[in-house]
Amino acid sequence: MRSFSLLALLILLASCGSDQPTTETVETDRTLTSEGIDSLEAVQAENQRKDNTPPGDTISFEAAFSRFMTALQAGDTVSLNQYIHPEYGLWLIEQPGAVPAFSHFRRIQEVKRNYQNRPFSSINTEVRNCDLQQRNNFPEFDCAWMDQGKSGYAEDGCFYSTSPSFINSDMWKYASLSEQQQQLVQRAQKQVQITVLHTRSSYQFHFNHDGERWRLLFADLRIPCSA
Repeated sequence: MRSFSLLALLILLASCGSDQPTTETVETDRTLTSEGIDSLEAVQAENQRKDNTPPGDTISFEAAFSRFMTALQAGDTVSLNQYIHPEYGLWLIEQPGAVPAFSHFRRIQEVKRNYQNRPFSSINTEVRNCDLQQRNNFPEFDCAWMDQGKSGYAEDGCFYSTSPSFINSDMWKYASLSEQQQQLVQRAQKQVQITVLHTRSSYQFHFNHDGERWRLLFADLRIPCSA
């Protein structure tokens, strides 16, 4: 009987001790930094947005671009990242000098513009409004029309075309790109289906629908006649 009582006591003490956190667990909790918490929240927010976003093939381009503009104006990098193609990424085209410069990025947060290393969302100060209108051909442009603050285009507005001439552009030949980078640019160009022109900034955005959602393959931030 005494042996049985002693055994029961040992079992009771062991079960009580198992509820206490180990030193390793306590130390792990203490070393969880705010940066780690922020990163976790960002991942959770992005996953939740993906779950709440209908598949791209059920969304018109106009609706998808409207969401893109909303995210751009808000500097919402989580939403903007959904427009980055997982294979082709995003090519940023600028012209800091006499020739175009191509930069490739996998995430919006990685973007650093040639102009003062600004983030991608900084273009929201130049592209404030975009009342999207479809055109077969974009308005004619002439450098001489840029006098007195005019855009240089025969008609101002925000237009999109489903017959983008950009797919045949060979400006990449004049950029300092390796042979592999040139091939990547050409592959991405062939995927472009719609181009948006914002005349006031002269910026152009080249989109593709990959069967899941609309993706931004190229953002052309060159300003005509500035070189």
